[in-house]
Amino acid sequence: MGFRICTILAGLGLAWTLPASAQVADMPEIAQKLRDMGTTLTREVVGGTHALYAPLYPTLPVEGVEFETDLVYGPAERNRLDVYKPAAADGTAPIQIFAHGGGFVRGDKAEVANLGPYFAQNGVVFVAMNYRLAPDAKWPSGAEDMAAVVQWLHDNPAAHGGDVSKIVVAGNSAGSAHAADYAFREEFQLPDDGVIGAILVSPPSANLTDHQIDPDRDAQYYGTDPAELAERSYIDQLDGRKLPVMLAAGELDIPLAQDQTGQLIAGLLARDGHLPVTAIVPGHNHISIVAHIGTADASLGPDMLEFIREAALFPPQ
Repeated sequence: MGFRICTILAGLGLAWTLPASAQVADMPEIAQKLRDMGTTLTREVVGGTHALYAPLYPTLPVEGVEFETDLVYGPAERNRLDVYKPAAADGTAPIQIFAHGGGFVRGDKAEVANLGPYFAQNGVVFVAMNYRLAPDAKWPSGAEDMAAVVQWLHDNPAAHGGDVSKIVVAGNSAGSAHAADYAFREEFQLPDDGVIGAILVSPPSANLTDHQIDPDRDAQYYGTDPAELAERSYIDQLDGRKLPVMLAAGELDIPLAQDQTGQLIAGLLARDGHLPVTAIVPGHNHISIVAHIGTADASLGPDMLEFIREAALFPPQ
């Protein structure tokens, strides 16, 4: 099988922390380089950030983890997923589906492969999904692909060994939009899907009406019609299915993701009467907020684990 590996928690709501072996500040050379990059997002920042962390990932195979890549979950060429599971998976482990970033027009599940061994070693089945890309695929193809992965999990229990009544949909950057559209929009959800929560990391597109849409990325997926952008903004869809939500953004995240995270915090506070679980991750940018997971830097991974475990323990009714 081919394979590529490319907190201070803000005290906002219910956030739990496991003992951390290190934070980004314990890696001063990396921390300085991330700060030098600032809050912009360029090809150099993306490539440079991945290059900082690639040597720090464990060599596969990892003890206690089984994985299989490029499993087919739908008819499109990009309907492929990778499964990382605890070797002793017996049908009781929670499952996290994770959609990669890439501005809706690029990206690959290999870019979040570092998360797989980490979550599997900590008792969570991790499913990294590819999805159809713009401009060939338009909204709501991402939510439809997320639904297809949920269906695949129900249809193939032996392939993942997880509990399909304990599924968390998640993603970073553009991938977070696909997780959010599935989580909040009931028209895309499967009946009795077993989804118990959502994790949205560096969300860039909750509200599509208050900023200039990037013509090379977001507009390729959502379009440019003002009425359609308003309808496709999930910030106004939060009152649908009220799943638990975890939000995460980096201290050095792109300004758009920081702003959209803030809008989601306010919207979910209004919806639920309490703040959502929120992690504002010190020293991390739009790429490193995911790329550091699986290294000695435990800035975000433990909080994601605790959210998943809490959601599994107290699933929404």
